[in-house]
Amino acid sequence: MVSRRSRAVRSLTAMCGLLAAALLLTSGPAQATVTPADLIGGATIGSVPSLQAQAPDMSVPAGVLETMDGEVLWGRAIDAHRAMASTTKIMTAIVVLETVSDLDERVTVPVEATRVGEAGVGLRAGQELSVRQLLQAMLVHSGNDAAISLAMHVAGTEDAFAQKMNAKAAELDMEDSHFTNAHGLDEYGHFTSAADLATAARYAMQDPVFRQIVSMREVSVPRKDGTSVVFEASNKLLRTYKGATGVKTGWTNDAGYCVVASAKRNGIELIAVVMGASSEEQRFSQAARLLDWGFTHYRVEQVTSAETTAALLTVSDYLDVRVPAVVAETTSVAVFDVRGPVTMTADTVSEVAAPVKRGDRVGTLSVVQGDRLLAQVPIVAGADVAEPGWWEGIKIGATRLWRKVFGGPLQAIPVQVLPTK
Repeated sequence: MVSRRSRAVRSLTAMCGLLAAALLLTSGPAQATVTPADLIGGATIGSVPSLQAQAPDMSVPAGVLETMDGEVLWGRAIDAHRAMASTTKIMTAIVVLETVSDLDERVTVPVEATRVGEAGVGLRAGQELSVRQLLQAMLVHSGNDAAISLAMHVAGTEDAFAQKMNAKAAELDMEDSHFTNAHGLDEYGHFTSAADLATAARYAMQDPVFRQIVSMREVSVPRKDGTSVVFEASNKLLRTYKGATGVKTGWTNDAGYCVVASAKRNGIELIAVVMGASSEEQRFSQAARLLDWGFTHYRVEQVTSAETTAALLTVSDYLDVRVPAVVAETTSVAVFDVRGPVTMTADTVSEVAAPVKRGDRVGTLSVVQGDRLLAQVPIVAGADVAEPGWWEGIKIGATRLWRKVFGGPLQAIPVQVLPTK
């Protein structure tokens, strides 16, 4: 007979086993590489099971892949609040660039900057650098001391600068972000989301100064004694990933390894955000995998060709004359192929009256993918058709009168070549 003590021990053991299993399911190594809540093209994989086979194999807890116009190609926990580490400095740079008009303006390094700790570029209190030099040190090698120097130069105190950061975040509709410092070290109330990081990066990359700095593979930082030290960029993708254009890395205990990475290939630029990776190597490999997946499935394709005949339109003044209605221009657009096939529909008039001039607008060609409109292109007359002469007009009128009585076509029948709606 089993004693109460034995039953209690067994129950406790079973509970511990269930708890351990739950912890394993939520820990990094055992995390599913594709989850039902992942987003692809705005739809969750759980709602469209066929998307699972097309999803990227990602093992990080949160991230997003976006186009430069903000379209989400892939996402996981994109609105979850997470520590952001030094990716914070994207917003720091935005505020500085929009506050300081002269980037050669001199900044005296405050003593507070030398005390911040963690990543730094060895600045000394009283040392003078330009705003540009400090931006480079902060963005290329992630110098916390450079970030504090800039923040205090712009706003007087770190808290005042953080207020400016939050005001800018609100302006950009970054609803899942709050900043308490300029450098990104772990602090209560300092958080963002993958989607918000992508928003900040897209916005910052519109500034040519920011874009140029985050593409640098190394930075030379002057010392107080007049010498300088060269630091490599913390974003290793700039050296290893084809087409890499930026932007910023980060690491803290709370944030894990993070990177906001951008790259451009064949006229397409994408931004990948990876948050909470388990190692430096993983953050870069996961970002590269995400970008590769994006460039494979999202690419520029030619969807229309100029002079393609959409229809043959009746010229109402004649008995048997038609004029070609042609696509006005060759058009290429970015297509996300996981959304399915691209189709075209032509909406044209059925007849036109002479005189017709080549290039007259006679309709519209719509290029669609599912319920998304990708492009609209004019359809125009492809040839000139003059009005009938006086004598020809009499003959056409007489013939029509005859055919009304005895039967026969009164004018040419239009022909649709491309499908209509």
